[in-house]
Amino acid sequence: MNTLLTNFSPLILASVLFLNTTGFIFAQSNNAITYKQEKLMLRDEKGDEVLLKLFSDTCTTGVKKVITQTNVPPQESQLRTPRFAKENPIIKTNVRPVVDNTQAKPLFNQEKTLEAIKKIIEEEEKKGIKFSGGRVHAWNNYYHKHLFSKIIMALATASSSRFLYVGQEIPLINWLRTQPDNSVNIEALFHKSYILNKGNLYLTILTIENVLSDATFEKDREDTMVNHKLVNLYEKSPNKFGDWYHFFGTMLAGYVGEPSRVIAQMYSVYRRISRGDAAEKSTIEADKAGANMGVKLRRYMYMESLIKALHFD
Repeated sequence: MNTLLTNFSPLILASVLFLNTTGFIFAQSNNAITYKQEKLMLRDEKGDEVLLKLFSDTCTTGVKKVITQTNVPPQESQLRTPRFAKENPIIKTNVRPVVDNTQAKPLFNQEKTLEAIKKIIEEEEKKGIKFSGGRVHAWNNYYHKHLFSKIIMALATASSSRFLYVGQEIPLINWLRTQPDNSVNIEALFHKSYILNKGNLYLTILTIENVLSDATFEKDREDTMVNHKLVNLYEKSPNKFGDWYHFFGTMLAGYVGEPSRVIAQMYSVYRRISRGDAAEKSTIEADKAGANMGVKLRRYMYMESLIKALHFD
């Protein structure tokens, strides 16, 4: 545990110092709240500047949480209204789920879920949707490449829907609206996004993450329409919303080749230090599970690509 923090602390510190010694730190404004891409943009100079500022503020808040060992609220510049608030409204219900934070019993099997995803890819290919790994988002400026990747910074700030916009998020939300409450599992959500993104695995996972994480800073985020449609990933979880978006967030990180398993471990340490006994065990486990599946899905993608390149049947 200490080794993880020792290995990555210099990188985190260097990132924060870099941001604070360049022109990317500017007076707090509404830029970090209102900025959003309007189309798929794998390079985005303006968005990069806003994201770097947002990440710096997020790091500052995170350090305060660790030092005080309390759940310090985010800075004003970290807050933003959900991009898809109209399409994914808060729907209050009188049903309050029974929660138990002493356990983290998964209601899904990682291996079976991964096999179901592979089967979806294979079956859709028979129907004409050929899978592709997909080109990923990256920094526009060469010098920023020495920091964390743009994908990791967007995930860390729960802002991927603004800085890594795909364009298939609203169609996915509209599909979810037609589903019964508590009915959509991991593979069903993946399947619909995969079809919408025409077999692009990167955009498939990213579209889901953008939808799931968009309402992170909403007080009643457990009552979003989308959250009502999803099944529970863990029995009696106190943080169903967080379980889902953390799961797909670390899956995305693992899929694009980031050290997702290490990131999941680091987040576990951070969450336990900052929240103590209140740290949601299910969300910590969701991070680890998503990281594992992302790494395995990346391996599968490479093996399938190799087989196709060599024309093996």
